[in-house]
This record gives sequence, structure tokens and C-alpha cells, in this order.
Amino acid sequence: MATQTRINIKNVLKDWPRNTVITARGMLKLGISRDLQRYYVKSGWLESIGRGAYTMLGENVSLDGALYTLQTVLGLSVHQGGYSALSEKYGKTHNVPYARKTQLFAQRGKKLPPWLVAKYGTEFDLYYTSFLPGNIGLIEYDVGNFLVRIPCIERAMMEMLYLTPKVHTVQETYQMMELLTTARPVTIQSLLEHCTSIKVKRLFLYMAELADHPWLKRINVSRIDLGSGNREIEKGGRLNSKYGIVVSDPRAI
Repeated sequence: MATQTRINIKNVLKDWPRNTVITARGMLKLGISRDLQRYYVKSGWLESIGRGAYTMLGENVSLDGALYTLQTVLGLSVHQGGYSALSEKYGKTHNVPYARKTQLFAQRGKKLPPWLVAKYGTEFDLYYTSFLPGNIGLIEYDVGNFLVRIPCIERAMMEMLYLTPKVHTVQETYQMMELLTTARPVTIQSLLEHCTSIKVKRLFLYMAELADHPWLKRINVSRIDLGSGNREIEKGGRLNSKYGIVVSDPRAI
């Protein structure tokens, strides 16, 4: 048993990126039986963080390490997004007054494993959405010794808009929109055409126009379904007739 244990634990270290969550299913694929997994926990090589999930001895596995496993090993459509991606991954901050938990976005109908909440539940807020397809506007981000998928900056902006004004004020979101000076028109066009949220599309175009971004001139609005009728974004706001939204002045502090 001792020899087999040494060989198998080396396989885990070799084949699994460091500082990520290790799954029972993944170890079975490496030839590590359930009995051996229990032995590793008992002997201190592995720490159980919930049913079917472990971390390696002495490793501090961040939420990114958990997301790697969810995305790559379990094939789940979940990612850090919205304001937290803009701030933490792209370094976009502009007078946003207080910190928030990491924002995770998952596609509706996709159940995430219980160990994610058991281990990391205090670190994130989870939003199940389907206003954008789960397979567009995502890029690979180098965490160090592994990659995770995050939204491109244009999709992250739309995710922040999706949470406005329920989570973010219109003013906060506009401050972020002002920083989108190098956004890519082709990417924006595709995202807006695939987006099913009328609110997100109207707010995006409205705020981009207020920010006077040059790339807005290259967006073909005629190909984007903006729906019909007026939409109340904020009670007590004013109607912007061009985009049919009732909203307060996002430039007001």
C-alpha cells in the first residue's frame, strides 16, 4: 500500500495543476480508487472540502482554483464576471465606493456542486443568467500555473449592466462605462446582437453615447433588437426618448 500510495500521489501532483480543487472523479480517472482517496485524507495528503472535492496538503486554493476545476474538469458554464472581473482582472476602478464579493455568473439550469458553496460560499455572489449565451465573449486568463475563463471586458460591462440598478447604481455603472475607451466594435456588435436583455442593450448604448466613445459610431444599431415601448430602469427618473428608458442622470454624483 505504501509504495502504491507514493506512486499515485506523484501522479496527482504531476497531472493536476497546483492550487486547484481536485475531484474524486478526476482521481478515479488517474487510477486512484475511492479507498486510496480516503487513505490520502486520513494520512493528511488531502483535505476534503466537500463531497467529492479535495485540496492538496499545504495548498491554499483560491476561488480561481475552484473555477478552474468547475470549468475544465466538470465542464460547467460558470465564470467570474461583471464588476468584479472589471475590477480584479482588468484593473478598472473609478470612484466605486465600496468593495463587493466576487460575482459569479452561471447559465440558468446548470447546477453547481455543493462543495463550491461549502468551501467558498462567503466569498462570492452567484447569479444565474441566460441573457447572453455561455459560449461567446469569454477569454482565457492566466492565473499563474493554470488558466480560467473570464468574460472579455465588453461582456463584463454588459454583466454589470445586467445587475443595474438592483446591485449597482446607474452612476457606478456609468463610471465603469467611461473607462471602456478601447472596447472593440466587432465584439460589442456580436454581444449586443446575441443579448436577450432589452434593458442591457438600451443602457449600454445610452451610456456609451453619454461617454462619447468613438467606437460607438461603428456599431450598426439597426441589427440590434431594442424591443418596443418604454422601460423604467429607476423610479423617479426621466425618460430618455431616444432609447426609451426612464433613468436618472448617470453623471450625477
